[in-house]
Amino acid sequence: MRPTSQDYADMLTQPSVPMSTVAARELVRILKAEAGIRIDPSNTQFISYRLDRRVTELGLEDYDQYLAHLQSPEGPAEIQRLVESLATHTTSFFREKAHYDWLDTVGLPKLVEAGAGRAHPLVVWSAACSSGLELWSAGIVLDRYSHKVQGGLRWGLVGTDISAAILRKARLGIYSSSELSGLSIDLRSDYLLRSKPGARISPKQRVYRIAPALRSRAHFSAANLLGKLEGQVPLADVIFLRNVLIYFTAEDRIRAIRNVMQCLRPGGYLLLGHSDNLRSLPEGLTPAGTAVFRKD
Repeated sequence: MRPTSQDYADMLTQPSVPMSTVAARELVRILKAEAGIRIDPSNTQFISYRLDRRVTELGLEDYDQYLAHLQSPEGPAEIQRLVESLATHTTSFFREKAHYDWLDTVGLPKLVEAGAGRAHPLVVWSAACSSGLELWSAGIVLDRYSHKVQGGLRWGLVGTDISAAILRKARLGIYSSSELSGLSIDLRSDYLLRSKPGARISPKQRVYRIAPALRSRAHFSAANLLGKLEGQVPLADVIFLRNVLIYFTAEDRIRAIRNVMQCLRPGGYLLLGHSDNLRSLPEGLTPAGTAVFRKD
């Protein structure tokens, strides 16, 4: 897991709770075992920045005491909070826009030609959906394409993430004006509801909500990409698995892809992030575009 530029800036001014080398290594081990998250154990400053506030809230003096807390009856719930604190959720509307252009001009036409949207609902799944902007972007493309098809299409959206807190935000679909980067004025008009003038989260920021036409088609649930997914997620025709594999080991990357592939229909497409450089792919995937793969 790599710190963001804002993380680095905040680290310079934030005092830290004492953390031993042994405690840092154990926290890194837990994160790897529970969520596949890789962090350099020597980067104690980043770990402290993300966790110090929680340790202080618990009334603990150092990370050895925090590790003891993780072994207490409250441990399972606290481990989930630990994972959520260290996970990075960088996202935006239409991030890596080339994928959405491909979906509109290549992916959806091929899927519809093969019967998706008619013989069965065409499902798009954002496997690490973060706050939902990736999934809503795909939903906008799908909705606009459906209106171009005679009789329309049957379709739905699925979003999963390991973080319960970020899923709540995705499910609500409420965003500040600063989070709308990448969304054109026309699309904002068609797919967002703007708050009343008095409803602001700051003096200069109105809030916006995803329109019911999209929200009504979306389902969100918690999922660990390294755990069993089959049966938890409906079969999807398109899966976005972007910019998350870079945080996994090479072994866990293949494991996550295999798990996700179990929920991808034959002939469906898997979209990886442009930064998710993989040396090899599981059998059964054929390149179909830039960071796009088709399931045989």
